[in-house]
Amino acid sequence: MVTSILEPGNSVLLLGNPVAQAEDLQRAQQEVAQQVTQSGRIAFEQLDRVPHITLAKSNYHAVISGNIPPSAFPHTDHVLASILQSLKPNGTLRIREPVLIDYAAAATATATEALRLPTRTTGALLSALKLAGYVDAHVEASAPVDDETVARCVMTCWGVTPEEVPGVADYLKGKVLMVDVTARKPAYEVGAAAALPLSFARKKAAAPAAVPAAKPTKQAVWTVSANDDDEEEEHELEDEDALLDEADLMVPTKMVPDDCEPVGGKRKACKDCTCGRAEMEDEEAADEDDAKVVVVTPKKKVATAPASSCGSCYLGDAFRCSSCPYLGMPAFKPGEKVVLAGNLLKDDVDF
Repeated sequence: MVTSILEPGNSVLLLGNPVAQAEDLQRAQQEVAQQVTQSGRIAFEQLDRVPHITLAKSNYHAVISGNIPPSAFPHTDHVLASILQSLKPNGTLRIREPVLIDYAAAATATATEALRLPTRTTGALLSALKLAGYVDAHVEASAPVDDETVARCVMTCWGVTPEEVPGVADYLKGKVLMVDVTARKPAYEVGAAAALPLSFARKKAAAPAAVPAAKPTKQAVWTVSANDDDEEEEHELEDEDALLDEADLMVPTKMVPDDCEPVGGKRKACKDCTCGRAEMEDEEAADEDDAKVVVVTPKKKVATAPASSCGSCYLGDAFRCSSCPYLGMPAFKPGEKVVLAGNLLKDDVDF
């Protein structure tokens, strides 16, 4: 029974549909009135008007939708969110709507242009309720819809055009279920804030029971406390001489040098050396010979006249390259040394 969620004194919102008959509306209101008694309150609204109006917030103990024939209209995400805001904390929503049997049928139905055609499965409906903010969403009842009812809904409820009615009705045969779903609003308002009972004060530890102090079996030698600097207190310290043993008291003897190293002299291998020092000295001598510096005196370069790569430098600037060393000099005979006249080094103008 869909109204079993109601109690006397509840405030209830009853949602109808645009194609319901007047006698069906009256019958549903009377059924709800019997449950809430005269101390309760019943409000009525059309399901297709919910997206276009603002419902009073936290105003109803329960919202019932889809129990007025024909139960053919799905509840959009926007409708579910609006209903959630109108419920009181812990308020209950009870809806009845058609769903498709599997996701393959839902995918095909979504591609149609029908405005109110069911396009989701039972699992998708429960997920939509959870995403809208409801808790404890579960299915109360589920039953297949007969082909005659499906054909009637296609023609009068789901916004299918006349030319599409035969094809849609034939496709949906045996693929529609009618489910009753109940969900609940959480015990708090969305966005509500509450102070957490946090306490950062340090808790006092319970005083331990008094236990008689046991006598120490061994005298404490090393004692450290915050009052070590006080002159009034005396502390017994360990005798440092008692920490030494016989090996620590022995005087070390002087090491006697070997035969290869005279006292105060440089190490030198014996005549019949067998320890390898003679070989070491030979290697050091060879390294010293290799390290001798050889002085090389470079030969003096003989100054030669610039060589011409083109062979036309002596003809004058008209035949010389831009990088020619004779550029700017007068023409000369091949092999002749170029000498500037003495007056070329003097200024043309006397100051």
